[in-house]
Amino acid sequence: MMGAGKAIAFGLFAMIPGAILSLVAWVLVGQPETWSSWMAIPCYGPFFGCIAIGVWLGIRGEPGVELET
Repeated sequence: MMGAGKAIAFGLFAMIPGAILSLVAWVLVGQPETWSSWMAIPCYGPFFGCIAIGVWLGIRGEPGVELET
């Protein structure tokens, strides 16, 4: 169960750099006034990509760690 909590926490913390990267991508494509379907890639891609990487980092196990009992 600890892996799920860590994955959620990493995903939540990854939202901050994801939002910043999405803003940078929006500026780099020229700050268009109207929304087009191609705008989903630079606006949503970095945001959800960072969340996915954060969740993946939280889920993966650390093979070198042993718990003492």
